[in-house]
Amino acid sequence: MSHDLEIRSVHSHSHSLQADRLSLILAGPPIPGNATLSILLGDRPIWNIRAGEAARRGSGCCTIDWPPALAGRLSGWARLSVLQDGTPLCPTATVTFDDSPHQFSLEEPGTGMAQIINKWGRIARNFEGQRAHLIDEALDEACKLVEWARGRGQELFVTGGTLLGPVRDGRVMPGDDDVDLAYLSPHENPSDIALEGFELERALHAQGYETVRHSAGHLQLLFPGADGTDRFYLDIFTYFNVGGWFHGTFHAREHTENVGIFPLRTLTINGRDLPAPAEPEQMLAAIYGPSWQTPDPAFRFTTPPPARRRYDNWLGSLDGDRENWEDHHRALLRTKDRPGIEDGPGEEGVAAGRAPSAWATELARELPPGSRILELGFGLGADAKHFAEQGHHVVAVDYSRPAIENLRLHQAGTGTLEARRVNLNSLRETAPLAGLANHGNGPLHVYARLLLNSLNGQGRENTLTLIGHLLRSQQTAAEAFLEFQSAECEPPFPDCRFHVPVDVAALKSSLAELGLEAEEVTPQPGRQGAKPVRRLKVRALP
Repeated sequence: MSHDLEIRSVHSHSHSLQADRLSLILAGPPIPGNATLSILLGDRPIWNIRAGEAARRGSGCCTIDWPPALAGRLSGWARLSVLQDGTPLCPTATVTFDDSPHQFSLEEPGTGMAQIINKWGRIARNFEGQRAHLIDEALDEACKLVEWARGRGQELFVTGGTLLGPVRDGRVMPGDDDVDLAYLSPHENPSDIALEGFELERALHAQGYETVRHSAGHLQLLFPGADGTDRFYLDIFTYFNVGGWFHGTFHAREHTENVGIFPLRTLTINGRDLPAPAEPEQMLAAIYGPSWQTPDPAFRFTTPPPARRRYDNWLGSLDGDRENWEDHHRALLRTKDRPGIEDGPGEEGVAAGRAPSAWATELARELPPGSRILELGFGLGADAKHFAEQGHHVVAVDYSRPAIENLRLHQAGTGTLEARRVNLNSLRETAPLAGLANHGNGPLHVYARLLLNSLNGQGRENTLTLIGHLLRSQQTAAEAFLEFQSAECEPPFPDCRFHVPVDVAALKSSLAELGLEAEEVTPQPGRQGAKPVRRLKVRALP
């Protein structure tokens, strides 16, 4: 497959443009580091960056790597152009990313909604144009939520981008795709702050809201659509004061006297009256810095190290890579009917989540008929489906909603199959799985394929602790089957932050500390070009 560039334009202006699936190259005079570059795809702005932050400079050229979230999707051909501070820098060029004949367009599959690269480098919806009504729906939901919280003695107010646009420009920021709300905790102890947030989440669940928790201080309310994606979402941030310092999860840290919140004032946004901080200018300066009044399309958050240390240690990070995995699974599900990908055995079928792995096939034959299996991190569920089809009783957990929805549509065959949404990075969600040991007949075996490569440190600790409890607490012999990559390994998608090789000696030591012994199974070759896969069978020590 060719990744060569094809340019069909006359080079005028000050620069010429080249691109492939990995990067964009601008050839010409040096570009100032503080210049804002706007990348246009088919005449539509999709990405704004600061040249000095994103570009690698060489002899007569400037190279900009595509954000990993976008690089994984580029295919076909497209018309690209670049503006520098609003002025065309180069002629529009038609470029090819691979041999696919279609024109690439950055749109949400299934809905056709236009997408952009947001300030986090992720692909996000753009609510301008035909979908502008969704921001009004989100604001209506925010009004309902504010009234509900007030009825339980909690004052929510707008913050972040929802506050910035109306205060600075008198309107919602173009392209905004969510509503940001916050409340000020009365507590100073981080443990009390976290407990308050979890209590709020339980109350929201009782009201029928669907949530995802990013940290102990950041909760997201999801409003799913009929197309398998979210119509929009609302963020609820926990703000708090500790030791004379105001903390606005996840970025702001400022002296308390410099951020006036109460009494709340009313701010009219798209015809709706919503509560806002008493001194919105102070709040915006704390979040975005002193230059918040100047629009900056290439703005990126820079969290001060003292704030980062406190947020990470006090509130943790519970949602690492979930959005990336959900994007990855949606992409695989969208191509499930694509010719050339087989559902049967083979590298492509296994990689696409359509065929069971070799070890799942072996274990399904070796385990006694009707065995109970807990699969941790099932992905698209090919292994879980195979276990159930062979007559085993499977509980499969993952935190990716598209993966769960896909697995719940599957018929279990002669066995049983239950899919649960569990975030293994959260001990609160992982611990209840320990109760499975006491339900059902026969030992409960644990199966996890490539999971340990994809968890953060807290998630790995939670998972190993759970496995230790399950294997030690059962009266009958139970085993855990762990498959992972131990050498340097490539992530399953480009922007995976936590995909790391597993240190086999350190893993065995951790298992021994939990009262477990590990038997190493013959290493298996990885997929073409990938590192070998290691396997362990784990049991409780006698």
